[in-house]
Amino acid sequence: MPRFYFHLTFKGGRISDDVGKELASLNDAYEYARKLIDQILVHVGCDNAEAWKVIIASDEHNRQIIIPFPLTYRARASREVNARKMR
Repeated sequence: MPRFYFHLTFKGGRISDDVGKELASLNDAYEYARKLIDQILVHVGCDNAEAWKVIIASDEHNRQIIIPFPLTYRARASREVNARKMR
């Protein structure tokens, strides 16, 4: 089974994944990265989400997919509700 690495980049830095995770396919790696993004957003918040990206690399450390952190619909809706409350 191939091993994929999930490196994080953000303004001013990078967090390298030196361990990786064995997954069956690149599609599975993409799904894993989406879950990782959701977990990270809980900690960094949505305000800085656009500065972050996940870079999925293969066993040979070649870049496979770069996934920017999205501003999710739920987060966007939450911002809109908070903005209305402040009016």
